[in-house]
Amino acid sequence: MFEKLHLLLRNLAYKNRVTVKSGNVLDLPGSVRRRMKKITIKLGGRNNRLVVGEGAELSHCEIRLDGNDNLIEIGSRVRFSSGKIYLRRTNGQHIRIGEDTTVEGAYLFVDEQASIDIGRDCMLATGILIRTGDNHSILDLKTGERINPSRSVRIGDRVWIARDAQILKGTVLQSESVVGASSVVSRAFDEGNCVVAGVPARIVKQGIRWDRSLL
Repeated sequence: MFEKLHLLLRNLAYKNRVTVKSGNVLDLPGSVRRRMKKITIKLGGRNNRLVVGEGAELSHCEIRLDGNDNLIEIGSRVRFSSGKIYLRRTNGQHIRIGEDTTVEGAYLFVDEQASIDIGRDCMLATGILIRTGDNHSILDLKTGERINPSRSVRIGDRVWIARDAQILKGTVLQSESVVGASSVVSRAFDEGNCVVAGVPARIVKQGIRWDRSLL
C-alpha cells in the first residue's frame, strides 16, 4: 500500500501520466517507475504490450501504442531522455530498442505494417527522426495505385546517429556505423564499420569504429 501511494505521489510530482486500456499489458519494473520524469504512456487497442527492461531510464517522452497485437520493447539500461515513441493503427508490428542504447531526443514513428529495430549500445543524439512511412499516399497517375508503401527500419548494434539525422523507411544500417549530422538515410547499407552522411546519405568513410569516450 505504501509503495503504491509513493508511486502515485511521485507521478503527480513529476507529471507522469499512465493510461492502460483493459486487454493490454504494461510491463514496467518498479525501479523504472520510481525514476520516470514527465512521461506520458497511453496503451489502447487490443492485446498490445509495452515491455521495459530493468535499469532503463525514461524522461520527458511520450509513448503511444494502439492497434492490435503490437509490441514496444525497451531493453535493459536504455536511457531515453526526450522524444516520442509511437506505434499506432497497425497489427502485429513492433518497435524494439536494444539494451544499453542511449537516446537524447528522438521521434520513432510506426503507423502502418512495418517495424523498427534498434540494436544494443547505440547512441542517438538530439533531433533524430526514425519512421517507417510517409503518413500520406502517393498514387500512380494512370492506375490510381499507391506507390509509397511503408517499409521497416533496421539498425544494427553500436550505431551512432548524430544530431538532426532522418532515418526513413527501408533504411538498414549495419553494426558500427556512424550517421553524420543532418543526414537523410533512406536505403539499405550492406557494409558496417563506416560513416554515412549527406542528403541522400552515402558512405563517406570506411574501416572505422567509434567510442563514446574521447580517446
